[in-house]
Amino acid sequence: MMIDEKVRLILRATEWNQQKLAEYFDVSQSTVHRWLSGAEPEGRRRDAINEAYARFVGHDAASAAPIRDADDVRRLLEQIDGLKPADVTALLSVIKGFQQANSAQPEQARPRDQSELAIPRREPSPSR
Repeated sequence: MMIDEKVRLILRATEWNQQKLAEYFDVSQSTVHRWLSGAEPEGRRRDAINEAYARFVGHDAASAAPIRDADDVRRLLEQIDGLKPADVTALLSVIKGFQQANSAQPEQARPRDQSELAIPRREPSPSR
């Protein structure tokens, strides 16, 4: 995960603005803006962002297991506060529907007959 993504997630998790985050990292607001624009901080700044990410977002992206199947999705949905079992089931069915729609093979387009393209244009005859 890139630093700009981590900074965005920290902002979202803390509900801070760029200025407040800048104060937390002891940098200027314009530095935070540069990070959000893709600039890569070095050394201790990068380490501080990674530590803040682990602290505020709650996990390190490197330790997050990939989602492999519907059971993994169900486990993740069950961790969301406020979702009832019926909500989890409904969300899983929606996700499965999207998976099926996206995995359907698109129809093969019929190649255009070359003779259709070779029809000469008729020029109007000059009037006398």
